[in-house]
Amino acid sequence: MPEKVLIVDDDPGIRSTISDLIEELGYASETASDGLDAVGMLDRGPYMCVFTDIMMPNMSGLELIKRIKAREVSLPIIVITGYASLEIAIDAMKYGASDFISKPFKVKQIELMLNKMKREKTLLEENRRFSDTLHLHRLIDNLVGQIEDKNEEIISLQEISEKIIGLKGIRDLVGAIIDVSRQLLDEAEVRFFPLNSKDNTLMDTSSGDAIPADPTLLHGNIVRKSSSESRFTDRFESVFPLMIEGQVFGALHVVSPAALGEEKEGKILYLLNRSAERMENVALYEGLYENMLSTLNSLAKTLDARDPHTAQHSTRVTTLSMAMADALELSDLERDTLYISASLHDIGKVGIPDDILLKPGRLTDAEFDIIRKHPDIGADILKPLPPMSRETEIIRHHHERYDGKGYPSGLTAAEIPYLSRIIALADSFDAMTSDRPYRKGMSIEEAIREITACKGLQFDPVLADLFIALNGVEPG
Repeated sequence: MPEKVLIVDDDPGIRSTISDLIEELGYASETASDGLDAVGMLDRGPYMCVFTDIMMPNMSGLELIKRIKAREVSLPIIVITGYASLEIAIDAMKYGASDFISKPFKVKQIELMLNKMKREKTLLEENRRFSDTLHLHRLIDNLVGQIEDKNEEIISLQEISEKIIGLKGIRDLVGAIIDVSRQLLDEAEVRFFPLNSKDNTLMDTSSGDAIPADPTLLHGNIVRKSSSESRFTDRFESVFPLMIEGQVFGALHVVSPAALGEEKEGKILYLLNRSAERMENVALYEGLYENMLSTLNSLAKTLDARDPHTAQHSTRVTTLSMAMADALELSDLERDTLYISASLHDIGKVGIPDDILLKPGRLTDAEFDIIRKHPDIGADILKPLPPMSRETEIIRHHHERYDGKGYPSGLTAAEIPYLSRIIALADSFDAMTSDRPYRKGMSIEEAIREITACKGLQFDPVLADLFIALNGVEPG
């Protein structure tokens, strides 16, 4: 009969996922929807181990752990957790949990954990057969020591996870891998080499050299080498693969004065696995973000095409805004945010009726009140999209005036988002210099004089001076 595992979680999807993974590995499984059901199922055992969530109705995971340990102290319990609940997992260890597993689940991770539990169960059964009072005391002392060591290990792994979770770029993640590895390995030299999958070479980004990758590494295994540099000094090399979706993405190269050992290697592998998971999420996020941005840009271009008199308006406003960004030496994040906000600044006009938006003559006061709604409409379009939170507010306030007489919120001076103040200049300049059915556009010189006259009233005076200088006129 295969070893049996009990899975306790109020989410049927989680229960089903873990159950399928466990049965794929040759174990049997039973499931319970909460702690109360699980207590009632303990008599159906014996179970090799229990997987349990913490937050459940009727009986929490912590209460279930206490009930199980009061009944069978040696039954291993694995806590199901997410990144945000590692602190709860540590608390669960204090109640007697043996380990924890983070979502999303990996077959290899569960396999290693079950094999470990099976080995520990075998050892425990052997100890029981040959135990006496002295042996039992020693076993208890050993278990206490293991719990203390495990608690320290969990805290260390939590610190690693916290460093990785918040990072959003592949380059930042690689930098974190190197920094954390150096902290874990003290005197070791640590470098990261991306893999060129076309010719299976590792790329030394500092020298530009291509290094042939060891076949063992390409199969996902650690490569270990040692060599004597002198009669008195040994040099140990360890090369760890960074795997993403089953493929080697790169290698962490470690040179140390002594062999790393199982514990340090385990922490490095944990770091790389966590980083790989985060890189997968970053790649997925960036793909979704690019698709979303492409859709919004298409919508903005469609808007420009509705009115032949404002065609390419968004493109020109973006060009003028990015010239300001160059002169102001904005950060990469600010430049990206400004570029997107300028490109989409009039997207709210999709909600304005054609008979008003495309009217050939001057607008009435009532019609202009409707036009004035487009910044709020644009912000409301972007608001449900979390990656666009910064752009949402910049677009909402790109028609505010420095003196507080703008719309929609009547913000003044520094209350207006900085990037909104840049777009306001570019937007007004292009509007003044573009032809309309009821008037011919101003010359550049006339538009610059208008901006000069409106410094400190409609426009941020410092930004206005810079805008004027960039367009070939000395600030006055």
